[in-house]
Amino acid sequence: MPCLTECCGITAPGSPHGRQSTGILQSAIASVTIVIMPSPLAQASVAFLHRMAAPSMAEYEPRTEQERMIEACADAIEEHAVLLAEAGTGTGKTFAYLIPAMLSGKRAVVSTRTINLQEQLVRKDLAFLGSLIDVPYAIAKGRANYLCLRRLNAFRPETEKDEQEYLHLLRWAEQTKSGDLEDFGFADVTVWDRVCSDADACKGRNCAYCQRCFYYTARRSWENARVIVANHALIAINGLLAPDARILPQTELLIIDEAHSLEKVLSDQIGIALTNRGFDYVLNRLLRHDERGICKGLLSLSPVAFPAVQSVRDRLAGLWSAVREQYRDRQTVRGRVLVEDALSAVQGALRALIEEAPAAAIGLYAEDDEIELKAALAKLSAYADAITAFLDEPEEAVRWTEIETHRTALRMAPLYPHAFMQKNLLPEYETVLFTSATLSVNGDFRFMRELLGIAQASSISLPSPFDLERQVQVEIVEGIDLRTDAMSFKKLADVIAAAAENETGGMLVLFTSRDAMRRVWDISATHLRALGRRVMMQGDEFQNRAMLEIMREHQNAVIFGLDSFWEGVDIRGDALRCLIITKLPFEVPTEPVNQARTEDMERQGKNAFMEYSLPRAVLKFKQGFGRLIRSRTDTGRVIICDERIRTKRYGRLFLESIRRTSLR
Repeated sequence: MPCLTECCGITAPGSPHGRQSTGILQSAIASVTIVIMPSPLAQASVAFLHRMAAPSMAEYEPRTEQERMIEACADAIEEHAVLLAEAGTGTGKTFAYLIPAMLSGKRAVVSTRTINLQEQLVRKDLAFLGSLIDVPYAIAKGRANYLCLRRLNAFRPETEKDEQEYLHLLRWAEQTKSGDLEDFGFADVTVWDRVCSDADACKGRNCAYCQRCFYYTARRSWENARVIVANHALIAINGLLAPDARILPQTELLIIDEAHSLEKVLSDQIGIALTNRGFDYVLNRLLRHDERGICKGLLSLSPVAFPAVQSVRDRLAGLWSAVREQYRDRQTVRGRVLVEDALSAVQGALRALIEEAPAAAIGLYAEDDEIELKAALAKLSAYADAITAFLDEPEEAVRWTEIETHRTALRMAPLYPHAFMQKNLLPEYETVLFTSATLSVNGDFRFMRELLGIAQASSISLPSPFDLERQVQVEIVEGIDLRTDAMSFKKLADVIAAAAENETGGMLVLFTSRDAMRRVWDISATHLRALGRRVMMQGDEFQNRAMLEIMREHQNAVIFGLDSFWEGVDIRGDALRCLIITKLPFEVPTEPVNQARTEDMERQGKNAFMEYSLPRAVLKFKQGFGRLIRSRTDTGRVIICDERIRTKRYGRLFLESIRRTSLR
């Protein structure tokens, strides 16, 4: 690769002191003028943007904010620093971190929140930049996203639907180069977990399909790439593994995009989940009866093992019954676990099954079935170990129950991901960049620094280059309180109906409670349809992605959405012209992790509301507000149906986060 200065046709300054910001900083100290020049990498990156990238983009518009972020990222790379970079919508933050990373000559892992965002980054941004500079890149996903040819060819369909999916997969396997589920084209593949790559069911180099293995082909592409696009879950899993067992190759740079969501993903991945559905899935793989009463499963030819499987089922039934008797939904588990005896009984039955099953299966199965049996038992062994961890009551962890109509679970997560960040992630990289549109509370990064345990991080906050005062009109509706006033659901429905009558274009209505969303839906959906609106509710008829596609196509849709619609929605033009925020997005204070963090802060003498609950709500509010304006030509209205934004002292923090808008 050419050196970065040759690539952009510039000469880097020779001063070793040049870094941080463009321009001239003049200090009247002893009549000395101190000149702070941008670093060589910063200069090369900005030059690359203007001289190579911009001429190739039809609608490119120079943005000072983008150049400042490029320089900040370049400086952090050269100084081996940790940086928090907040960049408002329209800044062009993806190019701002990719260009200096690609020009630095170093290897980088870029992590984003979801697989969909990974695909967008690779197929759009990296594809474009890769056409201008020869830097190999690859997308990295968890191995369950890749088809296993051995498991596919050993698969035996048991139902007509299994048969149909199996034939589709066989045809696809002959054509696909990636084996990636994303490329299959069918969203709901019920047999996928029985044919995907699985570490517990992998023969490694002894597999007849090793040279054609989609997962290891992908792994080789990661090794050859200079930029690897991963997701937060994969980053967490990789960090949990021993150094010699890591999935991702070693790199100098780690770039966390959508960094506001990192903490939750880390907590989910590091934590423990013991669920009735998880156990049932593995046990059904071992032994089950079909609709005719015929035994099916990996142990169906081993009657001697049937009692051990049934023993686990019986102990689990006792456990889930005891959980429902002793606890309520989302209740924190403190001190001695009230269902300890039931958990210990399950663990004992699991250990017995794990010991008996291999002997009971000797000589009865083909090699592929033996591998599948070994994989299923490995998963049960992991469950048994998780029970030990749950009962041990480790420090700095939160335990709780989840009880729904058809689901029961015992959960555990770290109080904060501090220790994991400082031990498993930060030391592995020279430079770590955290970026998002929402990392600070009006320029104050203390909350995110403390939440992630990165006190040493430098920071920069860059506003959106959009003219929000011209593009957005904000209206605050008073007299609606979904928390205490039963009549407010009808009042909110009336606000939505009035907006649907008076506004052109699509509407997004953001809720913080499924119950509130359902109640308003029941009141308003029929009337909205009568107005000619295409009305959809999250969790009702369509998957989220399909709802967004319908909104883009129809331009008169109304979506009622919960948490996942507060971020990641990118709808431009008339398809989204009105955003309704039904309630300030404070999290439920009695949620186990929130409650534990609040109690921890209060023990330290801190104000948990001001230092935890309020900052989280402001960041979520900014995310939701940012759904409306996605380009310089977008215009629209935001209706906020929570008068606390005006009547409470803390409301000013929410208002300041949208201060560059037209408020009435």
